[in-house]
Amino acid sequence: MKIYQLYFLIVVLLLFACKPDKEAKGDQIEKRPDPVSKQSLSRLLKNKINVDTSYLEFVFKCYDLIDVQSLDSSIKVDLKYAGTDNFLKTNVYDGLRKAYFPCEVAIRIYNAQFYLKQMNPDYSLIIFDAARPFHIQQLMWDSLDMPPDIKYAYLSPPFSISLHNYGCAVDLSIIDLKTNKLLDMGTEFDHFGKLSQPAYEWQFLKTGELAQGAFENRKLLRKVMQLANFFPITSEWWHFNFCNKEFASVNFKLIK
Repeated sequence: MKIYQLYFLIVVLLLFACKPDKEAKGDQIEKRPDPVSKQSLSRLLKNKINVDTSYLEFVFKCYDLIDVQSLDSSIKVDLKYAGTDNFLKTNVYDGLRKAYFPCEVAIRIYNAQFYLKQMNPDYSLIIFDAARPFHIQQLMWDSLDMPPDIKYAYLSPPFSISLHNYGCAVDLSIIDLKTNKLLDMGTEFDHFGKLSQPAYEWQFLKTGELAQGAFENRKLLRKVMQLANFFPITSEWWHFNFCNKEFASVNFKLIK
């Protein structure tokens, strides 16, 4: 694609597809600044793919995805599937170190970070998983050896397709920059059990299995993500959707 065609495409996406989100109600949250500037647009064009640290960078080149840190470098990224600190105990992302999304999704994450910084400047979002190619989804499904009811609860089977496969979901938490520690959310990321499920939070609060502080941290994460128009799910405190699968299948490319 010629450079002027690429430039025009990104301008169209940013001006029309990536519309400003509605302002929050109630808490007098300041409207975030417009991320679209000559500087940020230049970075998107020049650094759309930063460094080819992984074969996945080459895959993402075909799908108009952007590095979320090109909009806000303060957002932290720790891709769990780019190492062995995950439920598979396997590095399935090769050397990938950046979190990629369609521009509309990246801007909503930018918004969520802005809202979080207003509430506590010492906090930052930290992304555990972003766009995930379909062939990686298949690999993860085939590698996961556990009872079917648990397997289906925490990982979309390939025939169902995950919103991660469109870049329309994000797994994340909050980190305290003063201590460089993750906020206590009651469980680790990718914990396979009811304690990680928001649907059972009140039950575990009553029994004391979920501490009040961890519950409040989950509420904070949900609050900033919902202010940015993401949708939580009932089975994982860390997972948020940009849209439903029907919308994603029509409006976004399946990342193969």
